[in-house]
Amino acid sequence: MPTSRLVPGRYPAPGVSPIADKIRERRGARGLTPLDGTLLHVPAVAEGWNTLLGAVRTKGQMPGDVRELMILRVAARNSAAFEWIHHEHVGRDCGLNTSQLYLIRDTSSLPSSTDTTLTPLQSSALAFADQSTSKIHVDPSTTSSLLSALKTLASNDTSKAQDLLVECAAIVSSYNMVSRFLVSLDIAAMSDNPVPWPSQLQTHRVPIPSTSGHFLHVETHITDPAAPWIVLSNSLLTNTSLWSWVLPHILSPQPDGPAFNGIPKFLGKYNTFNVLLHDQRGHGKSSYPSSQSVDAPLPCTIPLLASDIALILSHLSIPSVHAVIGVSQGGATALAFGAMFPHLLRGKEGGGGIGGVVSCDTGPKTPAGNKEAWEERMTLAKSVQDEKQGMGKLAKVTSPRWFGKGSRCSLETETETELGLRRTRTEVIDEMIVNTPREGFCVGAKALSDYDLISGQDMSDLDSGKGLLDSDVPVLLVAGELDGAGKVAQGMMGLKKNWDERRKERGVKEVEMRVVERAGHLPMVDETEEWWKVVGSWLVGLGR
Repeated sequence: MPTSRLVPGRYPAPGVSPIADKIRERRGARGLTPLDGTLLHVPAVAEGWNTLLGAVRTKGQMPGDVRELMILRVAARNSAAFEWIHHEHVGRDCGLNTSQLYLIRDTSSLPSSTDTTLTPLQSSALAFADQSTSKIHVDPSTTSSLLSALKTLASNDTSKAQDLLVECAAIVSSYNMVSRFLVSLDIAAMSDNPVPWPSQLQTHRVPIPSTSGHFLHVETHITDPAAPWIVLSNSLLTNTSLWSWVLPHILSPQPDGPAFNGIPKFLGKYNTFNVLLHDQRGHGKSSYPSSQSVDAPLPCTIPLLASDIALILSHLSIPSVHAVIGVSQGGATALAFGAMFPHLLRGKEGGGGIGGVVSCDTGPKTPAGNKEAWEERMTLAKSVQDEKQGMGKLAKVTSPRWFGKGSRCSLETETETELGLRRTRTEVIDEMIVNTPREGFCVGAKALSDYDLISGQDMSDLDSGKGLLDSDVPVLLVAGELDGAGKVAQGMMGLKKNWDERRKERGVKEVEMRVVERAGHLPMVDETEEWWKVVGSWLVGLGR
C-alpha cells in the first residue's frame, strides 16, 4: 500500500529508531502503517501521536463498541476512507453488526427516536460524535442525553459518568485530528476514495472439479441476505483487488427502481446489492494444476471460466444473480455466461425482473493477429528464469497499454496535475501483475488467444448449441475512450450493431453501449465515478 501521493514514507528498520520501534510495539503483527510512515517525517510528533492514540484506544473505560462507533462516525463525516477501513473490523470485533454500521455510515441523518437498531448509549454517542465533528459546538440536549446514558453505564455514579463524557470528547477530538491528517496528506493515496458502506465479508474455497485439491478463491460481501447479487469477473493478470476502488459504490445504498421490486429494503430504508468476487484459475489466491502436474488440467477457455461462475453460485447456494460484470477477459467471460446460463440471471424465481451482463473493454472473439501478440507476451514473461522479474517485464509493457496518455492513471504524466492524481493506482495494478503466477498468466493468455463466442466454440453448456448473437439477455457494453486509441470502442460498437440486427428479427431489446471518457482499458480504475454512473444506473433500471 502506498504511503502518500504527496510525501514518501519513512520506515526505519527495527532497532534503528526507538520511536518507530515503540510504534511497532503498539501495532503488533500489523507493523508500521502508511500513517506511521508519514508521521515519522517528524519523529517527535510521531512519538506523541503514538502515546496519545494508544491511550485513547486502549487505556480508557469506554466500551469498545461505543468507542469505535464514534471513531467510525468521524471517519464517515470527514470522508476518511482509510480511517473507516481500519476501524470497521475493530468495531465488528467489539460487537457492532452490519445494521448498526449502516446507520453509523449514513451521514444524511441520525436514527429516529423509535429506531431500536442502536442501544440508547450508542445512539446518544453517535449524535455527540456527529455534532462535535460537523458543528464543533454540541447542542446541550445532545450532551445531556449522552451524560444521562453514561450515568446508567456508571451505575448512577455522577463523577464516573463525567469522566466517561470527557473520554468521549477525547475520542472524537483525537480521531478528527487523525482523519484530517489522513485526508490532507492523501495517506495511502485514498483521499479521493469514498468511505465504504459496511458489508459482511466472507471468504470461500470452491473446489475445481476433476483436480486434486485445487480451488477457486471467492469473496462475498453481504449487505443483506435478501439483496440481489452482483458478480464481478477480473481481467487477466489481476485479482479481486481490481474492484477495490469501485466496490464502495456498488455496496452503497442504491436509488429506488424497478429492479428492486418485491425485494424488502434493508432496515426498511435501503436498496442494496450483495457482491461476489473471485480469482480466476491460476490468479490471485486461486490455485490451478501445473501443466507438469499429474493432475492434467482441462484447457482453460472463456466458456470454462463462465462455467466456473456457475460452479461458484451452485456451491454457495445462490440461485440467481442480478448481473455479471466483467472487464477484458472477465468481460468475455460475462458474455459467455449470459449465453450459457441465462437461467442463473435473476428472473421470475428470484423476483425483481430479469438480470443481465455488463461487458467492458473486450470483444466476442480473438481479434486477427492477437494470437501472435499473446505468444510474444508469454515469451516475454518467460524470458528470464526468475518468475517475478519476468512478470515485471510484462508489467512494464502492460501498464502503458492499459493506462494510455490522457488517463489519470497514466505514468506518462510528469506533473502532479489532475491527470496524474491516480498514478498510485497504476502501481497497485503493476503489483498485481508482478505477483500473478507466470503459469497462471499463460493459462489465461491461451484462453484469450483462441476464442470465438460468435460461433459458440466450446460453449458445450449452451443448450441450443448456438453462439453469442442468439442470446437475448439484457447486455450493456462499456468501453474506455482511450482503450486501443479508440479501436476497442469501435469494435464493441460493431458487436452491438451485428447483435442488434439479430435481436430485431426476434423482437428483443437492443444491446446498450456506452463509452467512458478519459478512461483506458480498466475504466473502473481510472474513471471509477464515471464508470459507476453508467453501470450503476443501468443496473438499477434493469428489468424496465
